[in-house]
Amino acid sequence: MSCHPRPHPPRPAPGAVPVPAPVRSGTDALRVLLLATPPPLAAETLAFFLDDEGRGGVITIVSDTTDPATVLPVAECLCRAADGVPSASALVIASVRPGGSVLAADGERWRDLSRVAADHGVHLLEWFVIGADGVHCPRELVGEPDRWCVSARADAAPLPPSPPSA
Repeated sequence: MSCHPRPHPPRPAPGAVPVPAPVRSGTDALRVLLLATPPPLAAETLAFFLDDEGRGGVITIVSDTTDPATVLPVAECLCRAADGVPSASALVIASVRPGGSVLAADGERWRDLSRVAADHGVHLLEWFVIGADGVHCPRELVGEPDRWCVSARADAAPLPPSPPSA
């Protein structure tokens, strides 16, 4: 055990804009989204873009998105807005369904969301469905692995599966 004091991080200059910590995992992303989702839950869609280093800036919240399929036009609109913004390389999106949960059709919606994002040069990292019974990731409905282990770059190829342990 060391008795040496640890240096304190430098204080930001007055008026300096804080730099957000990178979002490097689904857990990090969910923490960000839940900060923007105070109780009681309301039907809404939340999204944010990340750069190649996992840094974001703005969370977009679209309220009254009661139809589960609304996530697709919301994602399309956001991706169109991000066209030509080189720092918008990855997308995280969430559907809040106060009285609902993940639906069987969400597996196909996951694929559609991935295509919408890819068509705009954006890598869809995750789609969360936040409901009364907790948080779900629709990619699991189609057996897709977690995308956080690959680069947030839109042109990143998925990593090959790990060999089975002996």
